[in-house]
Amino acid sequence: MTLASFQDAGVQGVRLTKKKRIIKGVPRVAGTHAKESYWIFQGLSVELEAGDGLVLVSRDPDRSAGPMLAWAGLLPVDTGQMSAPARCLLLTSPQSRWVRELSVEQTIRMLAGIYGLTDDEVDDVVAPAAKLAQVDAKMHWPIQEMDKGVRDQIAFAVAVNAPVPVVMFDQTAQVGIREFRPLCLPQVNTLREQGKAVVLATAKPQVALDAGSKAVILRGKRSQPVSVAEAAEFLIKDRVKGRRKARRRAEEDDDDSGLEF
Repeated sequence: MTLASFQDAGVQGVRLTKKKRIIKGVPRVAGTHAKESYWIFQGLSVELEAGDGLVLVSRDPDRSAGPMLAWAGLLPVDTGQMSAPARCLLLTSPQSRWVRELSVEQTIRMLAGIYGLTDDEVDDVVAPAAKLAQVDAKMHWPIQEMDKGVRDQIAFAVAVNAPVPVVMFDQTAQVGIREFRPLCLPQVNTLREQGKAVVLATAKPQVALDAGSKAVILRGKRSQPVSVAEAAEFLIKDRVKGRRKARRRAEEDDDDSGLEF
């Protein structure tokens, strides 16, 4: 059963670019900014079936999140066609200001409402989410007294227990305190076993291998369907390239003697 799809779809965005401008006679470089349109992704064709684990990878985290934002109704498709899921939940890391001065139980209810659950669904999700997030004995504690990782655990638990056919994780498939993180991917795979589809934007090769069944490499010119193993290999190579670039920049900074007059 197809729950959502893209057919040769593309989404454009707008970003600020910094342009260097050298002022004659002044020993410094002044910067100006200009708006520039660019393709977040292009040529994306993929179908999301019940039980799928779709992995989205890219060198740019904003690019890998693009298809999820489009399916969630937060970005319009500029080219091609899109079929959005009937209901979905896009899990991003919750901001502290969303739940400031709330108790743990109020935080669960607030996040469930933010993620689109109805009042009755919120009531149903409170107890199982609290148990999974390991806060069921702390329901009246102020959330501000707890670690940020616990807030992420609560959001993850709400997503896992939400009554929606598609759950999307934007770099949030492994969250929480150290002891909680190993519990996350088994929960993601349980969703797939229940017939739900999961979408994972990740920079971690192991997440792709452990929870994915298909993958797409997202690029500005053309998106490429690949196997999960190929997606993991792409992430590993990209990580190595990133380290090499960082070393080169550090060496260039060391060699830079500054301006001479």
